[in-house]
Amino acid sequence: MGPVRYYISIFLRRLPYFLIIVISVSVAAVIIAVSLPATYVAQMRLIVESPQIPRALASSTVTTPAQEQLQLVEQRLLTRPVLLDISRKFAVLPDQSNASPDQIVDALRKQTRIRINTGANQASLMTIIFEARSGQIAAGVLNEYLTEVQNLDVDYRKGRASDTLEFFK
Repeated sequence: MGPVRYYISIFLRRLPYFLIIVISVSVAAVIIAVSLPATYVAQMRLIVESPQIPRALASSTVTTPAQEQLQLVEQRLLTRPVLLDISRKFAVLPDQSNASPDQIVDALRKQTRIRINTGANQASLMTIIFEARSGQIAAGVLNEYLTEVQNLDVDYRKGRASDTLEFFK
């Protein structure tokens, strides 16, 4: 019991120093947490599935791999006109009226994160994450991204169908 009693006596002698450090670090952490602005994050996942119709029944004349489709979607989502339109709808930046279009586009690109996961024998997955100063803005921007993805998909399918029709004429 001798060594345990020795270590307890050392700890009790150093307890004031220990408490000073713990309290000062805790106070600093609370001050930093309170002073930082609130950030809200919204996230959505898109799954790209392979066609459900067997190739023997209806083979497609134009095929685009899922990874390539997702990369096209990513590039089109982050284009300047799309980002400026979204920023006008939701006033994403607090001082947006004073910001140049380049600053707005850069800020939206920094606030948007897109990850694409693909692999053999698995569905392709795209995760889009947006950070904003309010939950309504974050959710609204992601809804606009989803609308844009759906519009791109419709345009892509119409283009493929018309190309196939032209091929058979």
